[in-house]
Order: sequence, then C-alpha cells, then structure tokens
Amino acid sequence: PHWVAWMREAAPDVSLRLEIGFEADIMQGLIEGTVDIGVMYTPTSRSGLVVEPLFDETLLLVTSDLKRGWPDEGYIHIDWGPEFHAQFSDHYPDAPPPTLVANIGWLGVQQLLTYGGSGYFPQRLVRPYIEAGQLWRVPDSPQFKLPAWMAFPRDSDSATLKSALDGLRELARAEQTRDAGATPKM
Repeated sequence: PHWVAWMREAAPDVSLRLEIGFEADIMQGLIEGTVDIGVMYTPTSRSGLVVEPLFDETLLLVTSDLKRGWPDEGYIHIDWGPEFHAQFSDHYPDAPPPTLVANIGWLGVQQLLTYGGSGYFPQRLVRPYIEAGQLWRVPDSPQFKLPAWMAFPRDSDSATLKSALDGLRELARAEQTRDAGATPKM
C-alpha cells in the first residue's frame, strides 16, 4: 500500500494495475511484457529479466490466544515456499499436520483473527494486530527470514519503470529499518 501511494504521488499520470498471483504466472507476465515489475519470494532466473533482492521478511509465529500453547491444533500453515518449509521442518520435525493450509498470508491472518489459531506471518503484516493486542508472539518460537525479490525487464529504458523500481527500493529499505527496530510483544 505504501508503494501505491508513493507511485500516485511520483507519477500521477500512470495507471497502476495490481495483481496477486503465483510466481510462475508473474514471471510469465514479465516475459510476455504484460507485467512490468514482479515482487515475489521464489523467483526463477529468466533471460531478459533482472531478479534483485528487495528485502528480507521476518516471519513470526503468532497466536490468537497465548493459553493455546504450541504446537496448536488450530495451526494455519502458509505456503511461503521451499525455503520456509525447510526452516520450519528443521525446527518442528514432529509438528502435527496443520488444520488449514493457505497460499496467501493475508488470507491466513483473516482466518486466524476470525476463528483463532496460530501461524507464521510476516512481521510487517501482523505488527498492527500485535500492537492492538489481537495477536501475540508465541514465546520462545524461532523467527524465520524469507527473502523477497523483485523482477523486471533488463532492457527497459522507461523512466517511469526506473522511478517505480527506485520507489520500491526506498520503501523496502524503510521497512527493513522499521522491522530491525521493532520488538514485537510476546
């Protein structure tokens, strides 16, 4: 949302189209020229595209009720990709199967807020709910890092695209600084 506001101010004459999708579809859109910038967790390298690190997500295990304990029967597993799955499996080799699996974080957060449970979510996504006392960090749970990347055409000479990329970089740096200084409540 911050980038959209930034773009509307920096380039008010540009029409934006925002989509949520799977990495393969976003990468295909970049190759076909129907997508200008893709932000994702598991990009693939393709000729003609630049794949650049944008920021590291900090994934926190949060719960709707500290009394539930963990592992939690209401655990919601978000498919953050193979890197997260490997980290999660290393730390929780005996975790029971989740009651729900989702492929989009905000969908899992809505489920968590409505029906309760726990799950790993980006700190920047759950920060307002932690601050409002609606969610809590599970005590002694590990944090996981998940790199976010942006992909864009290598040979574009569009000044608007260059400005949009600079805006994303600037906002990503600000978010990393904010996350580094944040100490979520337990």
